[in-house]
Amino acid sequence: MPNRRELGYVSAGSVPTVTILVNALAVDYLVVGGGGGGARNSASVSAGGGGAGGFVTGSSLLGKTTYTVKVGAGGSGATSNARSGKNGTASGFINAANGGGGGGGTAAYQGRDGASGGGSTGGTGVPGGTGISGEGNNGGEGPGGETSSGGGGGYAGVGSNGVSNTGGAGGAATSNDYNGTTTSYSGGGGGGGNTTGGTAGGGGGNGGSNSAGSNASANQGGGGGGSAGANNGGNGGSGRVIVRYLTADAGSFSISATGTYTTGTSGSYTYYDFTATGTLVVA
Repeated sequence: MPNRRELGYVSAGSVPTVTILVNALAVDYLVVGGGGGGARNSASVSAGGGGAGGFVTGSSLLGKTTYTVKVGAGGSGATSNARSGKNGTASGFINAANGGGGGGGTAAYQGRDGASGGGSTGGTGVPGGTGISGEGNNGGEGPGGETSSGGGGGYAGVGSNGVSNTGGAGGAATSNDYNGTTTSYSGGGGGGGNTTGGTAGGGGGNGGSNSAGSNASANQGGGGGGSAGANNGGNGGSGRVIVRYLTADAGSFSISATGTYTTGTSGSYTYYDFTATGTLVVA
């Protein structure tokens, strides 16, 4: 355990205690969950886009120990008719965790709930999935008739509803540059359309235009595209965890990692960028 000292003061008969970590490293972190997969419907009808994985940033103090870094997987797109896409899985670091994105839905199955909800086909009034406040948004739905479907929710916006034969756009993504590169994260997958598929939010997969939904980009937490015309839904994108700290603050520490990661510097910071589950070791 890290060294610590405790400072107390007396006020109105009580003695609150403040714990201050000594030899602790201040870090910022980004945690992105895996996106949900797009759905597949029957011939001549469409299916909803997958919801984005959750997006969380924060700061903390790390003592000298080993920390588990969990990177969530993207949910698989549906490969059988009238089936929802699979939910993505959560990512996590220290006390920060988020949800995976909800899989896209069909006329028979509501878009799945998740960090952002999956889109649905509104032929029977089935709504899009519900997102988690602070991590994402709800998915959209279709207009009726099953010729278009809603986009999956994204971190920065709800999934759009489908219109006539055009699938709804996936909810908007957000961006982050903790690894020195500005990258879009947690965009919703586009809904499928019999004529035109919906455009994905950043990092997500576009909806199919009477075709298969596109896969989301790896390690950006986007939702997979919904399909149309009895084609497969797109796979959701895997998640990511980035931890950074001021290089000048790390002189008394030995810092290393395991798993699949890259490390480098960006301005005044050193970062560890995890694209698969691993550990961060502070010694």
